[in-house]
Amino acid sequence: MSTWGKIFTAIRGGINEAAEAAADSQSMRILDQEIRDAEQSLRRARSDLAGIMASNKSVMRRLEENRAKETKDTDSARAAISAGRTDLAQGLAQRIANSRAEVQRDQEELDRLLPRQQQMLRTIQETESRIAQMKREVENVKANESLLRAQSAIAHNQSGINTRLGSAVESLERIKKRQEITAGRIEAGAELAALENGSDLDRQLREAGIGSSSQSADDVLAQLMAPTRSTEPVLLPAPAGNKDR
Repeated sequence: MSTWGKIFTAIRGGINEAAEAAADSQSMRILDQEIRDAEQSLRRARSDLAGIMASNKSVMRRLEENRAKETKDTDSARAAISAGRTDLAQGLAQRIANSRAEVQRDQEELDRLLPRQQQMLRTIQETESRIAQMKREVENVKANESLLRAQSAIAHNQSGINTRLGSAVESLERIKKRQEITAGRIEAGAELAALENGSDLDRQLREAGIGSSSQSADDVLAQLMAPTRSTEPVLLPAPAGNKDR
């Protein structure tokens, strides 16, 4: 295939894909229209069938009437022959022949129309069944389409929520880190200020227990609860041998 042929083939393929995409986007509308067209054709077929059935009934009534007339004329002709009225029998014979011709013609017409009536009836019943099935399938497709749109919307929203939550978590982590850095800078500044005014050295001496004269409440309470020592001199008893001196 030449280069131009490949290009034209690609163009035709693109056109077909675009047409299929357009048809898919309108698939529900197309299905509904096809069902409406089928129902309209079905109504016309029912009307035609009703006409055929009415015609067949008319032919059947005419057949019954002609057969009844033939039977009556036959009985009358026999009676006329018995009575010696050949002229009357001749006229009745002609009328019987006409009735038989009409019966044959109507029977042939009925034999032609009855199979057509049965065929149309079967076709209409099959069409009704197919339309009903198509309607059910369309309803299922519509329900599935609505469900898929809802699921797609939920998935899209969930994706957006996850993205926003991810961004919020990242922002929160950045805020925490910035706060930690700021707190560290403040603490470092306080330490530098303590070194400059000597308070840090006093703190270190207190922590080492050097030069600290302050007492806690527990220390004072311990001192108050200790036994009191007397400051007066203690007198010792005199020795027994020096009692009279």
